[in-house]
Amino acid sequence: MGLLSKLLGRNRADMKDAARIYETVMKQSRRVEFFGAGKFPDNYDGRIDILTFNLSLIMKRLRDFGENGHILSQSIFDTLRDDFEVALREEGLSDKGVAKRIKPMIQLFYDRLKAYDAAITDMGLSKIIATKLSLDSETEFSRGLEQYGHEFFANLQGLSLGDIAKANFTFPELEK
Repeated sequence: MGLLSKLLGRNRADMKDAARIYETVMKQSRRVEFFGAGKFPDNYDGRIDILTFNLSLIMKRLRDFGENGHILSQSIFDTLRDDFEVALREEGLSDKGVAKRIKPMIQLFYDRLKAYDAAITDMGLSKIIATKLSLDSETEFSRGLEQYGHEFFANLQGLSLGDIAKANFTFPELEK
């Protein structure tokens, strides 16, 4: 998103809603119960995996709301991309460096989004999670995260677009 688009989009309701959702999901995705031995590593990749996992469920639900859901979903993506860009600039990268590094980051996000989206539909989240964690088989954690994902998605199913836009959703407890 260019500078002019950022400035013009700052007051758009969908961008405000996207920022609210993104911040809520970011906070949830930093919870300690997602990380540790046999869980996601507490590093960039692990944190992005959990963020993407949670966002994928929201974005999947937003598809049920037609054009307005698509607009909000795109705004969430734009917010995420802007956050990635800020993080890269904080590392001291120039415009050229940001452009070079952001493309693979976005591609990884899309790859993860696609995998989680398919898995929630096919009831295969635990297998995808075990694969992401390089485990030989599903574990208590991967099955617990699968249950968490299904419960969160079920919660989202009962919400209106307005409720989601206001981030009026609750995350289930993750079995420890």
